[in-house]
Amino acid sequence: MAKSYDICIRGAGIVGRTLALLLARERFSVALVNDPSTSDTGHADIRAYALNAASHALLESLRCWPEPEHATAVLHMHVCGDRGGNVRFDAAAQQVPALAWIADVPALEARLAEAVRYQPRVEQVASPVSAPLTVVCEGRASRTRDELGVRFDASPYPQTAIATRIACTLEHQQTARQWFSADGILAFLPLGGAHGKEVAVVWSVAPERASELLAHSDQVFASELAQASGGALGTLQVHGERRAWPLQLARAERWCGLVEVRPAPGRPGCWQATLPIPCIPSPARGSTWAWATCRRWPGCSPRAAVGAAWAICASCASTSASAKVPCCPCA
Repeated sequence: MAKSYDICIRGAGIVGRTLALLLARERFSVALVNDPSTSDTGHADIRAYALNAASHALLESLRCWPEPEHATAVLHMHVCGDRGGNVRFDAAAQQVPALAWIADVPALEARLAEAVRYQPRVEQVASPVSAPLTVVCEGRASRTRDELGVRFDASPYPQTAIATRIACTLEHQQTARQWFSADGILAFLPLGGAHGKEVAVVWSVAPERASELLAHSDQVFASELAQASGGALGTLQVHGERRAWPLQLARAERWCGLVEVRPAPGRPGCWQATLPIPCIPSPARGSTWAWATCRRWPGCSPRAAVGAAWAICASCASTSASAKVPCCPCA
C-alpha cells in the first residue's frame, strides 16, 4: 500500500526545506520532492543572501543557522550617491543586534539538508506524490507552473547583475556598502564573520557594460571594482567565479487553487487533472482560467469538462466550480 502524506512540497531549495521542517514540527507528514538534476548547474555557487531578523529567528528556531563565519552580522550600512551624497545606518543606533545578516548560500543549504535528513516526518522523494496539499517551491524555472499552464509574466529591466566574491586587504568591519553611479549600482556584502576580509559582490550595470566587464581578466575586473568603490577595502582580488543574471520583474498569474494531477484510471502513462473553471466575475474583476499540460503529451490542451467539484476562485476569492479534465489524447 502506497504511503500517504499530508503535504507534498515540490522543490528542495532553501524555501522548500525550511517549510518542510516547519510543517514537520507541527506533526504533518511531508513528502519533499528533491530532483538532483535541477540543482546541478556545473558552476560554483557564489550566492549570498541578505536575511532580516525574522528570517534569522525562524532559522535559529529550526537550529539551521550557519556558523558565524558563514553568516555575517551587518552592523553598519554605508550608501554613497552619485552626486556626493551618502547615508549611513548603524545597528547600535537602531538598538538592534544587527541590521541584517549575509548568509553564505551553500552553507545554509547544507544545514537545512542535514536537518531534513534527520527529520522522520519528512521523506525526500524523487518525483511528486499525491497529497491533500501541494506546495510549489521551485523558484523562477518552475516545472510545475509550466505543467499547470500558469502564466508567468516577466518584464526585463535594462540592467544585468554580475555576482562574484572578492578578497580584500582591509577588513569589511561588518559593513554593507553600496555605490550608486552613472555606471550602475555596486554592492559589497560582508562575508567571513566579524573580522572577515571577503565580500560578496553584486554589480548591476547595462547589458553592454556587463559583457565588457565579464570579458575582462580577473586583474582588470578587480581594478574596475577598486575604482568604482573608491578603494574602500584596499587592494582587491577576485576570489570566485563571475556569474551574470539579467534583472527582471516576474510575477505568476495565480498563486493558489484546486489542482489535482493523478494517473488516469485504466490508462497507464496518462494523467487527468482537476482544474478551476471561471467563476462569475464581479464587475471590477476578471475571471481566472488555469490550464494543465499533459505530462506525456505536451501538445494536449484540455478543455472538455467531464465532472465537477468545488474550488476557490483565485481572482475574486468566491466559491466556483472546477472541472475534472482528461489530459491525454487517449482519454
